[in-house]
Order: sequence, then structure tokens, then C-alpha cells
Amino acid sequence: MSARGRNLLVAAWLLTAAAAHGARARVELSWGRLLFLIATALRIALRTIWHSVRSARPGQGRQVVVRLRGEITASTAGGARRRLSAALAARPPLLEIDLARVTVLTRDGAQVFFDAVRTAHATGIPVVISNAHPQPRATLHALGLDWVVHYSNST
Repeated sequence: MSARGRNLLVAAWLLTAAAAHGARARVELSWGRLLFLIATALRIALRTIWHSVRSARPGQGRQVVVRLRGEITASTAGGARRRLSAALAARPPLLEIDLARVTVLTRDGAQVFFDAVRTAHATGIPVVISNAHPQPRATLHALGLDWVVHYSNST
């Protein structure tokens, strides 16, 4: 049990004891155990509901498509890096990188893809490269990214 859970449990117990004392009621040991069990059951139920609500957030469960464009070189890769990082921060079930508008991809610019694929792999997110023209795809192939990404709709 986490420290926060223990603190909430202790707080619930203290509030119950204070209410009982205020009502001048004497709490038997068996009643105290029953209250403890009820508080624990409520905590488990609320925690289960909280996790199910958090996992059903909007945006969760939909793939994210990042559409890159232009030349991706060492000097222009910052924008692509920020967009891919933001997409991965949302923890989508699938990351699609659309390269339909990418005209040139240099070996130095492809470092962005290594970083994104490493982060995606660490969090269990599959990566799909879509609409890659021959030059960007050849660069990705030469760098060995074919082993860790999938391609779709290749032009």
C-alpha cells in the first residue's frame, strides 16, 4: 500500500473515531474492524473506478499521426523532434509518422527517428512510417530502422 493510501486510511479512521466520540458512542473492537474493512473496500472500489476513468480519457486509444514535411537535416530536425516527443508523451497505442511531404532526409536528420523509436519501444508503442518517398526510405533503410518500424502506403 502506498504512503498516500495509508494516509487516507488513517484519516478516514480518525474521522470515524472523532464522529463516534462526538456522538459519545463507544466503538467495540469488532465494530472497529468492520469499519476498517468497509474503508478498505471503499478505497479499493474508488481506486478501481479512478483507474478505469483515467484509462478511458479522450485521446487515449486513438493512434497519433505526425505529418512531417520539407527537408529533415541536422539543422532542421528540432521541429520534428518536438512534434514526435509531444505525440509520444500522449502515449498513443500506435504512432504513425507520415513522410509524404518530406523531400530530403539526411543521416544526421534521421537521428530524430532513432530517438522517437527508442522512446516508443521503451513504452511499448509501435511505430509505422507511412507514405515515405524513395530517398527518405532509403536513408532509413541504410541506417537500419527497417528492423524496428513498419511501413505502410509506400510511394
